[in-house]
Amino acid sequence: MASPPHRAPKKILIVDDEYAIRILLKTFLEGYHYIVQIAEDIENAVQIFREFHPDLIISDIMMPMDTGLSLIARIRGLSPSIKVIYLSAWLDESETEIKLQQELLEHSSYKMIQKPFHLDTLLEIVQKYLEE
Repeated sequence: MASPPHRAPKKILIVDDEYAIRILLKTFLEGYHYIVQIAEDIENAVQIFREFHPDLIISDIMMPMDTGLSLIARIRGLSPSIKVIYLSAWLDESETEIKLQQELLEHSSYKMIQKPFHLDTLLEIVQKYLEE
């Protein structure tokens, strides 16, 4: 009986303006054998995306200079089917849903996690989403 084919580790790009969140998520996900790159802003994220070709982007929605929605709009111009998990710290979930309506109309390949979140919940979503 042949052994199952070896799968290459999945690659994840994390985009968040908060250093602690970037490092926490990178360290946590690398512990589960993901290859992780981090970016602190949209310009850096686009450059890394072009070189790294991730399977998934985890992006904060609100950042000082722009939004994660703007980032993903740019990335979708390069890779229309990229999988995305948005992180949102908005207290009002209805505000988040309004901001994401356009994304939903154009692309169904995203998930949203409200901050604060449990790392185990994030890991479960990442694992299931990358298997789809």
